[in-house]
Amino acid sequence: MATPATQVLEPLAERVDRLARELERAIRFDRPSILLAIYASEFVRAGVEAALEAHLREMGQAVARVHVSEDNYDVPLHLAANPDRVTTVFFVSGLQWGGGADGRNAYRALNIRREYFVDFRIRAVFWLTEKEAVALPNHAPDFWAFRHRVVEFVEPPEPGRIVPAARELAWHDFESRTLREDTDAKIALREALLADLLEGDETLAARADLLFTLAGLYWAKREYEKSIKLCQRALELAELLENIPFQARCHNGLGNVYGALGRYEEALAAYQRAIDLDPKLAYPHNGLGNVYAALGRYEEALAAYQRAIDLDPKLANPHNGLGTVYYSLGSYEEALAAYQRAIDLDPKSAYAHNGLGNVYRDLGRHDEALAAYRRAIELDPKYALPHNGLGNVYRDLGRYEEALAAYQRAIELDSKLVYPHYNLARLEARWGNKETALQHLERAIALDQRWKGYARKAPEFESMRNNPRFKALVGVNE
Repeated sequence: MATPATQVLEPLAERVDRLARELERAIRFDRPSILLAIYASEFVRAGVEAALEAHLREMGQAVARVHVSEDNYDVPLHLAANPDRVTTVFFVSGLQWGGGADGRNAYRALNIRREYFVDFRIRAVFWLTEKEAVALPNHAPDFWAFRHRVVEFVEPPEPGRIVPAARELAWHDFESRTLREDTDAKIALREALLADLLEGDETLAARADLLFTLAGLYWAKREYEKSIKLCQRALELAELLENIPFQARCHNGLGNVYGALGRYEEALAAYQRAIDLDPKLAYPHNGLGNVYAALGRYEEALAAYQRAIDLDPKLANPHNGLGTVYYSLGSYEEALAAYQRAIDLDPKSAYAHNGLGNVYRDLGRHDEALAAYRRAIELDPKYALPHNGLGNVYRDLGRYEEALAAYQRAIELDSKLVYPHYNLARLEARWGNKETALQHLERAIALDQRWKGYARKAPEFESMRNNPRFKALVGVNE
């Protein structure tokens, strides 16, 4: 499938334009488009992707990256279910990772559901390694016959561009607000780039960047142990490079992971080390604020957030942190002002909108609370907390079926979030569904033992006070 060495490839820009023109026609006439882009180097592919995405943005189209895995191998089904497919071009990669016998699940799904591309007018670019390009017509011959165009990008990358390209790509689309978007695809790209980088002193900085951003992505996936190892490897390279600011960022990253694990002393030590290395870096002060807030050390949290703001007045996160502390203290006006300031600085902050929802709900301003939670969900559909917040408001309003659906959605998004499990237990107990209530309560307490005390006092569980299983679960005799 590779282009023979004697064959001269047309300029890369012209091949990108061919893909763009094919997609432009498909968009204009509202028809499907199946494009196959064969590549040999991740660096070349990344450059082509970026150029093609720029063309699509000009056409008013969004790009959604879909990385195939054992759990996400049915590409046609996945794409057909996307509600934004009319205005989206899908970049699909990783067919070989689809799992199943001989790794053929993804190919079989393409072959069986090939008509989905026509029925749902799906427009997709399949990025194929040379190995995948050989396997596709063999394992999915009927899908292969559906293709509209095949374009090869099999030339090697320019040697002088590999290291700078790796460093640029390491940080591409790496923002705290967007880490959960297309996480698997982002991880796959960085791991492939790492594999393509040659060992040597000249690649140390690029490897450090890739390792650090990978650590952040695994942190977003809650694969914390893997995140710690990657961050430590990045730190080792940063020390070899004697790059003090980057060492500080690595310690800050470790603080984030330790904080997420509840290892607060280690988190505090990591953040303090980051501050010692780079006293002007705002992020570790924000991290300190998060840990102090989690520990109920609110005065220290407020001071840490304020220090982060002093160092970087345009950083939204510490304002959000201030809002959360003020909310915990019952200082609602201050909380609203802090959350609104965070939104002014970052209008797409789902966290700040969720915080507004919490305050409005406590103030009984239910319509504003619902609007704030819905905005948070719109900004980050994978964020579980605003669904729990919606459930709380619906419960307050007596809209119990809607509350049930909202809590269940929160659990679907984050099964380790304690609040919706506890709230479902209360709801099921209200309805007299004692067995289901106990199941959710067991899950909540397994996640956080402090919920035993809340359950003992909750009026919804009054009818269950003498239930032996309930008494054992909440420790009535403790």
